[in-house]
Amino acid sequence: MQQTSSKPKEWRRYKEVSVPWAQYDAHRQDEYKHVINLQNVFSKLDKPVQRREFRLSELTIILLLKIMFGISYRGIASATKNLGIYKILGMKRAPSYKTIQRTMQHLQVGFLSQVNRWLTPSEIQLAGIDSSGIKTQQKGVWVQIRFRKLAQKRDFKKIHIFVDLESKKILYCIITNGFSFDSPQLKRILKRCKWLKISIILGDGGYDSKDCFNEITKKGAIPGIPVRKNSTGRSRGSISRKKAVLEQKKDIKRWKEKVRYTMRCIVEAIFSGTKRRFGEYLFCIKERYRRVEMWLRTILWNVLIYPR
Repeated sequence: MQQTSSKPKEWRRYKEVSVPWAQYDAHRQDEYKHVINLQNVFSKLDKPVQRREFRLSELTIILLLKIMFGISYRGIASATKNLGIYKILGMKRAPSYKTIQRTMQHLQVGFLSQVNRWLTPSEIQLAGIDSSGIKTQQKGVWVQIRFRKLAQKRDFKKIHIFVDLESKKILYCIITNGFSFDSPQLKRILKRCKWLKISIILGDGGYDSKDCFNEITKKGAIPGIPVRKNSTGRSRGSISRKKAVLEQKKDIKRWKEKVRYTMRCIVEAIFSGTKRRFGEYLFCIKERYRRVEMWLRTILWNVLIYPR
């Protein structure tokens, strides 16, 4: 009988990572300063000048702090008053929770996407796209017991993000129904990112379609999408997909090294990081406000992400 070795295997790191912890800690300490400094970016919301006691740029910063802290409207209202945040923002007094809540009515997705464009680079070597579900209702067991309702399947939405895999910043995001497919959303995202210059776009097998390959090629980028195992080498409407099929069937490892396909896992890490940092639920109920909330999360992530 073969004897097993009693010595445990030594754990080895796959990749050596050196993090300047002093610089990292300094960046974390300055997070709140980075968020408050966005007040100048949102100053366009205050034009034309209206007779408001609170400026929209100031209230938007409070909304970002609400998402950052992960607290309710009443919680951020009391924190703004007790911690003196309103004095830092130049307010005469702290706003009520209802005033902060009504700020969502004045925020537009188009303006927030322009702010996010200012925070991201215009030339990208490696980009990735993926989707993930996010919950929209937070109902506990007490609600089911109190109102005698059976546990139903929770509602959820699907978030599609387009990411710069080198800087870890989110370039664009859209929110769709939870049962929508991934491949049609690639065309929507690329159409709204005409200002970007990209070399390679990575995606999982859910984007394996002729339309996706053609849209990426039209963008001037190389598609890094794995094709199905039973794919044929015939063109039939997509030359770029035919080329990818032949390369992957010849040597899949070489193809992955060529397009740096292992970098696609960064998109999954960004989904995990945003949910752990900002919560797994959307606090807005109306669909329009959910899109605004998603863009506020995107801007906040791009401001707080530690550059490496």
